[in-house]
Amino acid sequence: MSDFEEMAMRKLSAHLSTTYSSIATACAALPIPVIIPTGAVSNLEAVPAMRRVLALAADQPMPELHQAELFGAAAHWLGAMDSYSLLIREEFHEARTYSAAANLIAADGAVMDLAVWLADNS
Repeated sequence: MSDFEEMAMRKLSAHLSTTYSSIATACAALPIPVIIPTGAVSNLEAVPAMRRVLALAADQPMPELHQAELFGAAAHWLGAMDSYSLLIREEFHEARTYSAAANLIAADGAVMDLAVWLADNS
């Protein structure tokens, strides 16, 4: 693996973790809190937890826009994890790196917008 590939994988791994933590924090502040594992969480725990968030987003008693932000954050995080998993299992390709990063940027934006609404309505 080249230096660029190693650096890209390290950065994606860290970004996945940071974004997951942001989503977990937002989930705990929802009108009906959704508690997902935090701390040192493996993919075996994180992926099912994020799928649970995805499934429960529409059941939250909040405006549809903010349900969509929660749903989008979880869906984009899962998309990033899928791309990251392919990078690990298959041949490294820059396009997968960019796809994972773009999904994480979208997830970060969605969870930030949701966090603003949650703070304003707590």
